[in-house]
Amino acid sequence: FFHFKLRSALTKLSLMLCLLFSIHPLTMDCLCCEAGGEGPPSSTDFLGSICTSNEEAKFPAEAERYTLYVAPGCPFAARPWTVVGFYGLNEKAMQVIRCFPASDQNGWFFEPISEGEQIICASLPQVTCDKDPHCGAHHLSQLYEIAKPGFDGTVSVPLLWDAKQGTAVSNNSMSLAEMISTQMRHLGTRHHDIKLFPDCDEPDYKEHDELCHWLHENVTRAPYKAVDTAGQDQEMVADKYYSTLDGIQHRLSSSGPYLMGEQIRFADMLLWISLVRLDLAYQWRFGLGKFNIRENYPVLWEYQRRIFKISGMAETVMPRGPVRSWHSTICRLNG
Repeated sequence: FFHFKLRSALTKLSLMLCLLFSIHPLTMDCLCCEAGGEGPPSSTDFLGSICTSNEEAKFPAEAERYTLYVAPGCPFAARPWTVVGFYGLNEKAMQVIRCFPASDQNGWFFEPISEGEQIICASLPQVTCDKDPHCGAHHLSQLYEIAKPGFDGTVSVPLLWDAKQGTAVSNNSMSLAEMISTQMRHLGTRHHDIKLFPDCDEPDYKEHDELCHWLHENVTRAPYKAVDTAGQDQEMVADKYYSTLDGIQHRLSSSGPYLMGEQIRFADMLLWISLVRLDLAYQWRFGLGKFNIRENYPVLWEYQRRIFKISGMAETVMPRGPVRSWHSTICRLNG
């Protein structure tokens, strides 16, 4: 009974927040919630790869050639975005354009056209809505259509765009994060000597790969699994999530400052991306309000702050962006 009353209260609160933030109740959902947090499906039409070792490569590593389209609230788009910020690629080598969910069938936009889109941008006064520098597009769907006329797949973020060829490279979040780190970090302004992804012949390659998969299943997906359940099932999912955080906190206490020791790896970014969202949105949005990082996980709190202070990381987190995004989706799911 208490759970029902609480969920009812949250539903009413979400509708009030919709009005407060001028959000249309049919606002598009970010595709993070698809398939219990599995993430937006990657189109087989866009699975290209940037390459530095082959001069004949279709997508060579070049500065000022590629644009990354992301969304402030999406943990999947954050994967390549944090890598770009970590290496400072956005300062001279790659442009990052932020997309926002629209309240009509046009979907993700980066330049507001309709009245509803202008209201969304007005609710984020600290964020300048970007203009597309290549095709004059204002919605992400237009780029997908340019890359493949008649495209009828999923229009999702992240998306890496090749301005020279006028086409999409990839929209797979993990592949983008790895290729940007391994093939383009030398074009950035910092941290050139730090490998976020171990080479395949390094001893910790397998451990890192398995850790990334484990974090995806048990940390990234957990909040979305929770929102798909109710009652005792939701409590079980939440308890498992908290237990997972307990285990990670213990690991950091004994082997830190990072998950694999002294050097930061991409696995740390995967974890950090979810941790910063727990207190911002997950705890009220997905029924994970029993504990929070700041008050209940002191080691994780310091770990989160440590990564936040690394040059380039803070700019990938706009607190009102994730909150704004989840206000939109809660209106759709609970309204």
